[in-house]
Amino acid sequence: MRNAFLRDLYSNHFGELVGRLRKLYGAGPPDPEDMAQAAFEQIARLDDFSRIQSPRAFLFRTAINLTLNARSREKRARAHAELEKTQFPDAELEENSPEIVFMGKQAIIALADVLKALPPKQREIILRSRFHGETYAQIRAATGWSEADISRQLTRALETIQQALRP
Repeated sequence: MRNAFLRDLYSNHFGELVGRLRKLYGAGPPDPEDMAQAAFEQIARLDDFSRIQSPRAFLFRTAINLTLNARSREKRARAHAELEKTQFPDAELEENSPEIVFMGKQAIIALADVLKALPPKQREIILRSRFHGETYAQIRAATGWSEADISRQLTRALETIQQALRP
């Protein structure tokens, strides 16, 4: 019964729904076919179809709400991008090309190798201060080391990391 309900709903209303979405909101984004499909997916997730009094109306309202939500997200994203362009007019938008992703992974691997090579005390101080955001006082309380020693060890560790990662 469940499959028959969905199959009938789809065959009777998909084309009309796509046409209505296209008439109301244009060709996209979001794509009217995608929004119609999303509406069917959402309805298919329901446990009980017997409470739906008018399946066509429910389907259309679901699709319209999904479309409005998607358009709202798109509008917010565009507004955010415009704000970023006005705040940082000289900044270029980064694209995550395969080359950039690969170079980033290589840099992370290099940093991990350098961290492994540090003396245990320096490695712990780096991890606590730079990765966990702990203050010298918090590190001192956890380890018993003096703040002056923590500062010296952190400075040495950062110098070692900088030298190792220099091109």
